Amino acid sequence: MLSLPEFHGRFPVGATTFKLPVSTKVLGTAKIHRHGHSDSGPSVKPALQLDEVVFTAYYPAQVEGSNMKKGLDWLLRSVLENFHLALMAYRIPVYPNAPLLRQRPTVSPEHTQARSETPPSSWPLVIFSHGLGGSRTAYSQVCTRLASSGRVVLAIQHRDGSGHAFISLTTEPRLYVREKDLIWISDDEKTMLNFRQQQLAFRRHEIYLAFSSFKQLVQDGYQGSNHGLQSIDKKFIDWSSWSSDGDTKAVECEKDVLLAGHSFGGATFTILSTDPPADVSAPIPIHKALILDPWLEPIPFPGPCPPPQEPGDALPQLLVINSEKFSLWKDHFARLIGVVQAWEPEKRRVLTILRSQHESFSDFPLLPLVSRRPARIVMDRIVELSEAFIDGNVDTFVDQVATRKMEIRIVGKKPDGSPQRQLVGEVGELIDNRLLLMAPPKSNPAASDTFIPLFKSIGLSQAKAAEAAKNAKSANILCNLIVSYDLTETRLDEKQATLITALAGQLAKTESVEPSEQDFAVKTILQGKLKSVDQVNAAVKYLEISKAPINELEFDTECGVGEIHITSEELHDAVTSYIRENAVTGWPNLGSVISGVKASPALRWANPLEVKNAVEKSFTEIFGAKETAKPKAKDPRKEKAAQPTAAASETDTGSSSSNRKPVFEEGFLGALHKPGENPQTRAELREQHLRATDGQVWTRFPPEPNGYLHIGHSKAIFVNFGYAAHHGGKCYLRFDDTNPEKEEARYFESIIEVVRWLGFEPWKITYSSDYFDQLYDLAIELIKRDKAYVCHCTQEQIKADRGEKISAPKACLHRSRPIQESLDEFKKMADGYYRPKEANLRMKMDLTDGNPQMWDLTAYRVLDASHHRTLDKWKIYPTYDYTHCLVDSIENISHSLCTTEFIASRQSYEWLCDALDVYKPRQSEFGRLNLQGTINSKRKILQLVDEGYVSGWDDPRLYTLIALRRRGVPPGAILSFVSTLGVSTAASNIQIARFEQTVRQYLEGSAPRLFMVMRPLKVIIENVPDDYLVMVDKPFHPKNPQLGSSQIPFTRTIYIDADDFRLEDSKDYFRLAPGKSVGLFQAPYPITCTSYKSDSATGEVTEVFCRLEDSGTPPKPKAYIQWVAEHVSSGSPVRIDETRIFHPLFKSDNPLAAVPDFKADINSNSMEVIKGAMVEVSFWPLAKQSIADALEEARARSAKARAVPGAGSHCDADTPEIKPEQLVGKECVRFQGLRVAYLAVDSDSRLGALEEPSDVAPGIRQGDYLVLNRIASLKEDAGKGM
Repeated sequence: MLSLPEFHGRFPVGATTFKLPVSTKVLGTAKIHRHGHSDSGPSVKPALQLDEVVFTAYYPAQVEGSNMKKGLDWLLRSVLENFHLALMAYRIPVYPNAPLLRQRPTVSPEHTQARSETPPSSWPLVIFSHGLGGSRTAYSQVCTRLASSGRVVLAIQHRDGSGHAFISLTTEPRLYVREKDLIWISDDEKTMLNFRQQQLAFRRHEIYLAFSSFKQLVQDGYQGSNHGLQSIDKKFIDWSSWSSDGDTKAVECEKDVLLAGHSFGGATFTILSTDPPADVSAPIPIHKALILDPWLEPIPFPGPCPPPQEPGDALPQLLVINSEKFSLWKDHFARLIGVVQAWEPEKRRVLTILRSQHESFSDFPLLPLVSRRPARIVMDRIVELSEAFIDGNVDTFVDQVATRKMEIRIVGKKPDGSPQRQLVGEVGELIDNRLLLMAPPKSNPAASDTFIPLFKSIGLSQAKAAEAAKNAKSANILCNLIVSYDLTETRLDEKQATLITALAGQLAKTESVEPSEQDFAVKTILQGKLKSVDQVNAAVKYLEISKAPINELEFDTECGVGEIHITSEELHDAVTSYIRENAVTGWPNLGSVISGVKASPALRWANPLEVKNAVEKSFTEIFGAKETAKPKAKDPRKEKAAQPTAAASETDTGSSSSNRKPVFEEGFLGALHKPGENPQTRAELREQHLRATDGQVWTRFPPEPNGYLHIGHSKAIFVNFGYAAHHGGKCYLRFDDTNPEKEEARYFESIIEVVRWLGFEPWKITYSSDYFDQLYDLAIELIKRDKAYVCHCTQEQIKADRGEKISAPKACLHRSRPIQESLDEFKKMADGYYRPKEANLRMKMDLTDGNPQMWDLTAYRVLDASHHRTLDKWKIYPTYDYTHCLVDSIENISHSLCTTEFIASRQSYEWLCDALDVYKPRQSEFGRLNLQGTINSKRKILQLVDEGYVSGWDDPRLYTLIALRRRGVPPGAILSFVSTLGVSTAASNIQIARFEQTVRQYLEGSAPRLFMVMRPLKVIIENVPDDYLVMVDKPFHPKNPQLGSSQIPFTRTIYIDADDFRLEDSKDYFRLAPGKSVGLFQAPYPITCTSYKSDSATGEVTEVFCRLEDSGTPPKPKAYIQWVAEHVSSGSPVRIDETRIFHPLFKSDNPLAAVPDFKADINSNSMEVIKGAMVEVSFWPLAKQSIADALEEARARSAKARAVPGAGSHCDADTPEIKPEQLVGKECVRFQGLRVAYLAVDSDSRLGALEEPSDVAPGIRQGDYLVLNRIASLKEDAGKGM
């Protein structure tokens, strides 16, 4: 037998395990599969079934004069024999079933001095709750050490399926309950969060029962084998040692109980804010709470809070000891700090122990054969802090030991390549988080719930009230406006309520509007002078610069109050002037001209219809009648991109006019040279090149494989692949793999996959490393021509000689060394003679030139790194400046197209080709693409990933191409966006809104439309029978019959969106209300609301009862709403587990300008998750067909690309092969939720039907989990339900 470490404290420690049989009680509705059930018995059982309460008591033991031996099984019962056989060999060094010590020994002077107290007349009580995967013995080190210092510790064995030793007398052993093990009875509870809360309720029950039964034992003594606590085994127990003796209680149960727990067990201190269960009479007198590395994630945000206090009551003192691991978990740690801030400052403490892990608080790191000194140091510190806290000396103890402020350092890389972070300090040192607790609490997302009923009271819908409550600052201002102006009694209509909300949002952005000016703005809204959000925004801007007293005439003019009369002549002149000044080319620009004219200051408040009519009249006068325009080209989005030119043709027609030249024939790209026109040093070089290319355009896309591609790369891909395809040429995908220290295999595969996902097939996939031998030979040739030399200067000296790019450069002292000497030194570099930075091969260029790119650039450097393809063959690697132009030359590139940051490099590019007398491609530079309000820096995105701001490089809030793909953005929409921008030498700095508008336009005609309700409200049609069923034929798109149609059920029970029902009707409201009729899209008849049912506690409507107007002449509805029907046999409706609504990740257009860094600009409300939405049952066949069509297209395209003569990927095994299946993901399932948004299925979804053969009817399967991403909002109703 192996024994855990023994701790020699003040008292020997005994351990007795008690059990309390109870009547079987089931909590919650979740069930679990019965292990090894027979065919005759039930296959499932309740997941949370209580039939006995078990706990082990650790306590000071009476062992003098006895021959008792130490040794308690670390696992008291076998769970799975093979799995736990080894663990059963471990023993805890305590005296099993020893009597409780009743006669206090004399306390030694050193103990008295150290603890400044005498032994108590009654032992104080500690209740310990274990974490997931733990047990009543898994924390024996903490429990026995506390017991050895004079305490009785009750370690509860939770029977909630959370422990590795979980066992019940009436059921067989079972392990840690996981989500996939559960069977849900009610869809409303089908979340792991609900189950965790049920587990906490179960644990609360166990803790109260354990405490009350133990208290009864202490007060009344042992009641016999049929009542109260029993021994879990048949060994003798001295029951009398636990009983009180007269006025002397064995254990103090009436006051000052300490509650302790680890991880999920730490979450059990939520019992502080709850009353005892009904079958337990008295509460637990909690005096202190010791929380070890609590896991808050299973608890609804924000977490446990102190209970409401009666006068004279005192909150328990709280100490949280956090692990280093959980302290580095940024979001969780911030949440913990927010929870603890709810406690009174003098009663709270959060400490972090350096080098501690989450499991450091249990026995696992101290088990024999695995124990290490750091683990023992951490355990000693945990117990020291715990005892100091219990004794009331924690502040003194912390002051006496080494403490640090929280500093983080990078100590290496994780297996996924992300940085490995660590806190600065030594094992066992403490970080005192007192200053963090003193900081003002951050806004609490859950607190917004308290605003919603108030905001709804002024006339806002549920959705708009929830949206208004998200921003804490504007929500507080709106709350103040409602209270100050008594708006709940003013009976605003929804439009006025929206304007007041908009005013609060604008006031939150400024501090320049005084109370008197705010009062003026509110009154203009209530008086009906301000009628639009645009006017409210203008009013706030005016009030910022124009102080009281307000010039009302000037205010009315600036804000469009009253009748703004503009003559038709003035309007016509303004429109004509706008067209002339902006060089408008024709009818395709109609929409942008209308928007631009309306945005001009002079016409801002003009009647929109009059503006539209004036613009159309001017267009007719200038460009002729609209009908005379040439018919639009066939929409290429409906064509399958089966070859490289397909993507190019798609983007060619992406311009706004059908008679406009393709983007590859105008502007920058239209002015490029023809193949063979790029100058050469010798005519033979041109002739050789043209023979090799057959006079075609040959381009290349040359990414560095050190990160994921982002939206800016899509332009480079489009330009290089599209330009070649448009001219019938070829495009390489070439990896610039000259820096092995930063390259990773995952980037190679991702880049290939993204290029093909965008619709392009590389003619060949090559690597710069394919040409390492040729590049090395060319470097030797360069030296022989006295155009290169080996330099041994330090990096600092090289920078100084180059003048730091601000002064004239100086020649390196090695520049004039003999050619042979440089040849010898270069060979030594290649042979590994030099370490990195000890030698470089530099090109001997022109130091008199004004271009720093001509100041002796480095061609080769020494790197001590293994290459992914050449392994350890090379000790030297070429630089980009040396490699790029030469590989372009070797591959006979006709057009080397790159972005404008390489303009200065064009001179060195041409110099090197001429110096070696090789074919010289022509480099041409175009402006790069930047999206405002995003970041594309690999380093900064990595920070966001590592620090938990986003879930990964494919988080749909990012603008990496894999993130856009996951969000559901079609590749054709990205290419259309790039195409419409055009290509020039100017950088394109584009707002996100323009990108999303392009995506919206692309999806408008191509995305099927499905009925969808985001927040379902049940509607029962009372005048039809229970089995009423009408199958409704419904097209997927009203204007695109090629998308097909479906049949959906219409039944007695349907669901509508909660926003489509209102209790109070108004003349400008046309949807459903009591006594009002409304149409249902595609349904045979309208419905009329006859009554409704609401929640008595909240007043929220839960059901609506309606009449189907199917007799006589039905009323003509003024509006139609969408719906989904409940029809079990057809699987209707489809329930969506999560709908993720993405908002901008950053608050401003320029996150890099934020102070102190870009992270200060992060929008904390950038993702909204809506649970429980519903969509029509046609979703299933549509999803399956979408995947099948996409897969068929990918296979056809791949086959066609392979058939091109000479084409193909790299022949070696190092090149990832991207199969057609990898180009087809769940994001291919896209649709428009009618009046909601454009949506796509997220990769987190589990949809069994998509994995089944084509002949199997699709539908929901066991274990399915459906997640939708919002691709883009709808232009017509962007805020609907969002």
